[in-house]
Amino acid sequence: MMTTRRAIKTWICLMPLITACGTANVNKLFGSKDDSYASLLDRAQQAYDLGDFSAAEDLANKAYARSENNGNAGVLLGSIYLSQAGIDIFQMVGKISSLSSSSSKTTTTPTSGADKCSSTAPANQTAGNLLSELSCKLLSLSETDKDNLGTDKMFPGLSSIGVTSVYVPNEVTDTLRSEVSVLAAIDKGVRKLCPFIDRTLVISQSIDERHTSATVCPDRTTSSYSSPKAHITFALLSLVESLVFQQGILIDGVSSAASTRTGVSSLSSKINTKSFGTDITTFATTLTEFKNVVDQVFDTSNPKSQIALALNGFIVVSQSFTAAGVPESVTSIITKQLTKLKATASTLKGSSSGSDTTYQTQALKGQINQTYAKTMAAKINGACPTASSCASDKTALCSSYAGISQGVDPASVSKPTICQ
Repeated sequence: MMTTRRAIKTWICLMPLITACGTANVNKLFGSKDDSYASLLDRAQQAYDLGDFSAAEDLANKAYARSENNGNAGVLLGSIYLSQAGIDIFQMVGKISSLSSSSSKTTTTPTSGADKCSSTAPANQTAGNLLSELSCKLLSLSETDKDNLGTDKMFPGLSSIGVTSVYVPNEVTDTLRSEVSVLAAIDKGVRKLCPFIDRTLVISQSIDERHTSATVCPDRTTSSYSSPKAHITFALLSLVESLVFQQGILIDGVSSAASTRTGVSSLSSKINTKSFGTDITTFATTLTEFKNVVDQVFDTSNPKSQIALALNGFIVVSQSFTAAGVPESVTSIITKQLTKLKATASTLKGSSSGSDTTYQTQALKGQINQTYAKTMAAKINGACPTASSCASDKTALCSSYAGISQGVDPASVSKPTICQ
């Protein structure tokens, strides 16, 4: 507990985004005719502190429009849009610090069984699972948001397990961002703050089209503003986006509420519990279709896929925290995941050419799918006790397994016996 408190104090010292304003002068706030940059920004801060985010947004946007030397107005707008997205900044900071502390321990104390967001088993205390826990605790996406994040698609090869359609995350576009309420608010903050973010350390690492657009993100880093505040706020905005995409990818495996949608987690469970008996051909067909689902849900080749932009967001978060001087001890939930992903990506790449980002995206896919790969390997081993028992379906089974396990750390999962 003391460690978490010290971590939160560190954050607060670095990021006084919410000021203790006492009793605000309402007449000054709403009645002032002084439309100077300083006055508008001061009144916007007071409105924000009062919880009037609409008035705060209006005043801060007026301040932002006064001058290109408006980074501090951008910081405040970032905080306003986080609030409009339903994010309590101090709650978010506390959870990041607490989970970062948890990720540094080898064991944890189980929490109440009613807390469906908690990864209580020591084996689950990986950076990836803790990020899922953070997503579950911070975000409560509406059913409309989930409908806009993904599409139910038909996969006829899954009929043997009673599934007709599977939820597949949509490509990330400006339209998608505008249709998902949380992303719509966060997108406004990203666009306001991007011009003030370090070009070399942060922006040059990103594949996000908004970050690389000279129109959306012109370089204003030479102006006068609080760079640490700007980078921390940008990190929090980027983190929320990544966590939303994580929920889109794992539609039935992140939220604390029971999902009405069928995703990869549900499919893996259904395949594992289905008895195919000696009908290996049907099993192979089902596994091939599962592989097709995995390929579409975890589209590692598309820079606009939700998994690609989730990974990109985590990198931006880490680099932004570094630029702000935030100690790794309070952000290790992010940095540890990236360190692991980079190590796995290096193994996957070997001496091959190609983008490091592509292999890191594959590593993220593998980290998420490691449990499913183990489940399918065991299922294949059970169905094929000897090579001759599955001779005619070996190619289909092994090809499907290779697709499902793409990006998994080779040291963590053994291939099915017939595929070795």
